[in-house]
This record gives sequence, structure tokens and C-alpha cells, in this order.
Amino acid sequence: MECLNEYFKNQSLITNKQAEKIGINRSKLAQLTKKGKLERVKNGVYKKKGDINDDFALISLNNEKVIFSFHTALFLLGLSDRSPNVFHISVPQGYNVSHLKKLKKKIRVHYIKIENFDIGVTLVITPIGNEVQCYDMERSICDIVLERDTIDKQVFTDAITRYFNNKEKNLRNLIKYSRKLGIENEIRKYIEVL
Repeated sequence: MECLNEYFKNQSLITNKQAEKIGINRSKLAQLTKKGKLERVKNGVYKKKGDINDDFALISLNNEKVIFSFHTALFLLGLSDRSPNVFHISVPQGYNVSHLKKLKKKIRVHYIKIENFDIGVTLVITPIGNEVQCYDMERSICDIVLERDTIDKQVFTDAITRYFNNKEKNLRNLIKYSRKLGIENEIRKYIEVL
């Protein structure tokens, strides 16, 4: 049980797989749930009794092909203050998202060409402290420039401004990604202006 307490110092959710890695089998998780020490959040995912749900982690756990993108990525990266009420995720074209059906009202799925799917994938920490996959700043900027007609103008302007004011921006990656995504000219216009 001590290894579980140690695990929960850094994460708020644990999967069957993660528990097995630290030496706790499924039956022990079931026992702890019966005793009221753990809560079953969804099939194969548990949290400490009374802890706050982390929707970001719930969506991405056991879903290695799910990457937070667009508005959700902007929020996780600090390029937007708007906490997402709809989670934007990107998946490779052809990926079956039916297992996310229960959350469908809260999720907007973006299907990405397989050759562009891995561009700019990084790990970020959610507000509750779990690690999830997300597109990095440069990929997120490329995505909103690509889809600028469908992005709220305030969110778009705020994200662009915050990105170009950010000390950790990587203009080399921004150009490299924009070239692969076919929007290099548009991105160069923003670089020249800002």
C-alpha cells in the first residue's frame, strides 16, 4: 500500500497496468475499492477516494493515440486562459474513437493525416498534476493558423500574442512544422509582423 501512496503523490489516477508495474494486482485494487480507499473512475482506472476528477487524464489514459490539440492545447500550454468546456483531441485518420462515446458531448475529434500526426507531440502536466500528451506550442500555433476561420478571434489573437511573447518559443520548429503542414508563407507573415 505504501508504493500506492507514493504513486499518488505524483499522479491522481492509476490504471491496472500502472498498478501492476508497482506490484499491485487487479484484485488488490478491487479490495481497496471495496474498503473505500479507492474509487473506480472507469474500467481499469482508479483514483484515491474523494480526489477531484482530472478530465484531461481520463480522456487520455489508455489512449496512446489521443493528443490534446487546438483550444485544449492552448489552455494546457498557457497560451489561453479559457478553460475548455469541450476537449479538442487529435487522432490519426482511421482511428476508432467509439470507446470515447460516453464523453462524446465533451470531445471534439480532429482526424490528422498519419504522416503529420506525430509532429510536435509533447507531454504536459494538467492543472491537477497528471501527465498527458499534447501538441507543443509551435504545432498548436500551426493548427490554429490552419483553422483560423473556425477559431474564436479572441482566442486566436491571444494565443498568437502569447506565443510570440513567450521566451521558450522555438521559431525554427515553427517554420519546420509549418513547412510540413503546408502553411509556411502564412506563418512567415506572422513572424514578420510580430
